[in-house]
Amino acid sequence: MTITQLLSRVTFFTGLGTDIYLPEDRLVSINKYYDQLHSIILESQDEWDFDDNNSTDLPIGSANLLENIGTYHLPETIYRLNKVEINYGSGFIKANPLDLNETGLSESEVLSRATVDSPYYRLFGQTIKFYPTPTSEVTGGLQLYYDRAVAEFTSAEVTTGTKNPGLDRLWHDYIALGASVDGAIKFSLTNLNSLETKLQDMEGRIRKYYGKKTVDRKTRITNLIEDYS
Repeated sequence: MTITQLLSRVTFFTGLGTDIYLPEDRLVSINKYYDQLHSIILESQDEWDFDDNNSTDLPIGSANLLENIGTYHLPETIYRLNKVEINYGSGFIKANPLDLNETGLSESEVLSRATVDSPYYRLFGQTIKFYPTPTSEVTGGLQLYYDRAVAEFTSAEVTTGTKNPGLDRLWHDYIALGASVDGAIKFSLTNLNSLETKLQDMEGRIRKYYGKKTVDRKTRITNLIEDYS
């Protein structure tokens, strides 16, 4: 469903023309529920990791390690880190996440225990800190695997009218329904409750769908009883 079709669906659900429910207000609501739908997918997904179909690259970022620099800034478009790999000069190795509140260790204790063969990282907002601190520069020595923000619709894309939401088209109507709920609230429409019910019902089906999208996975039962005879 293109952005033009999404906006037409908002008119269908609300009965409001663009002279009443203004295009700029519709766009704000469209992007709001696009983000909300993305959040629902991330919360519900199984082993099949979601990424915006409109993206032209993979959600893998790389950066250079800098000598004696252990702290690096993360882009705001990163929603969630799935894996961190670091190369101190002898090849990539997975870094493990660290929470000092859970370990009970001080930062100096972590620094003394961490090695290039067993590195750790901590997150502070949009900042990531590595243990141990790199002692030399390594080109492309940092790789991040992450979930990223969807590419929201712009006013220029509304004018062009051909861009689609970057997810399964089964659920495009969720975005139009959400924007219609906003319109129904603003203009006190009598079908508000009906629209909210439709939205909630669709959310439940979306969660179920993305929670079981990977079907090519068999359950394996392993005998955990060891034979010591």
